[in-house]
Amino acid sequence: MRTIHLGRVPTSRSLSVFHAVAQVAQSTDEMVLVSSTPSGPFVSVGYHQLARRELNVSYCESHDIPIARRMVGGGAVLLDSHQTFWHLIMPGAHAAIKDLYNALMPAPVAAYQRFGIAAEHRPLNDLVVGQKKIGGTGAATIENSLVFVGSWMFDFDRELMAHVLNVPSEKFRDKTIQSLKEYMTTMQDELGDDNLPSSEEAMAVLTEEFVKLLDSPAHPDTLTEEEEMEAERFDHKLFDPEFVFQNEGWTTLGRKIREGVYLYEGLYKTPTGLIRMIWLEEDGWIENIWLGGDLLIDPQDGLSRLAAHMTRERFLASELEDRLTASFAAVPLIGLTPSDLMEAYNHKVSLAADDLISRK
Repeated sequence: MRTIHLGRVPTSRSLSVFHAVAQVAQSTDEMVLVSSTPSGPFVSVGYHQLARRELNVSYCESHDIPIARRMVGGGAVLLDSHQTFWHLIMPGAHAAIKDLYNALMPAPVAAYQRFGIAAEHRPLNDLVVGQKKIGGTGAATIENSLVFVGSWMFDFDRELMAHVLNVPSEKFRDKTIQSLKEYMTTMQDELGDDNLPSSEEAMAVLTEEFVKLLDSPAHPDTLTEEEEMEAERFDHKLFDPEFVFQNEGWTTLGRKIREGVYLYEGLYKTPTGLIRMIWLEEDGWIENIWLGGDLLIDPQDGLSRLAAHMTRERFLASELEDRLTASFAAVPLIGLTPSDLMEAYNHKVSLAADDLISRK
């Protein structure tokens, strides 16, 4: 197993490097464990999210907090220099999401425990200390590689997190800050300043735990020339507004489409996360569908392919269940079922401008 511990790097590089390593890896290559610490704060939305729904974009812009979209599912997160991010890249590997977490979570759990933190794995993909979350993990397939990601949570700026999120009111923001204090913890909270390990010490311990778990000896390495070039490409792509704010045309809250066409949204909590379904409907006919949310899906582009297959031609809303069955057969997905989307549809709300006035 190659180990590439980069230390403190520019914000964009802390996100781009694991994408790059995964992108250029061949199926027969050895595993790679990459780690980095961003030099400053930035916000990352999950691959399947609508950035303007999740984030207070104007606050981020006015405070020079960059916004990125990662190619891994999950929710919007604040990343900064008080966290070290690690990424285990497994070329040619394939696994069901639940099996992946059950197989790999013992390594970060054991690493936290070696520092005296009573961490545990809370399914599906959280690391907790008692009832408090100390970190989340994620997974995705990028090109030929399965990627498992996580972080060391040395400290966390809860107030900044509450400000970069898109919340309905200041009162709700205050509640968000309080919830973050009550339901999450950090290494500093658990150990205090005197016993806090360095990033290098933490990564050395995690590397040892992955070596034991995977029976794969580690050897220090650096990025290849090809990986460096690919990282530079991802430096730009992941922070490019066109990529970050994709799919935010007709799906925008309160946007009037045209007379007689209605915009709806349905949400449903699945075992792997929250699915969000937005669609256009006219006189009982469904014309367009967007699928996303805070969830873990394989393959990574499966939601967009599924939506495209479903809406290759407009269809009656009464035929949605049949259309879902046919589209799932054509576009197999791990992490979502037709019944999940039917539940989202059955929990629909209108997003028409007139209907939103009372919600603002």
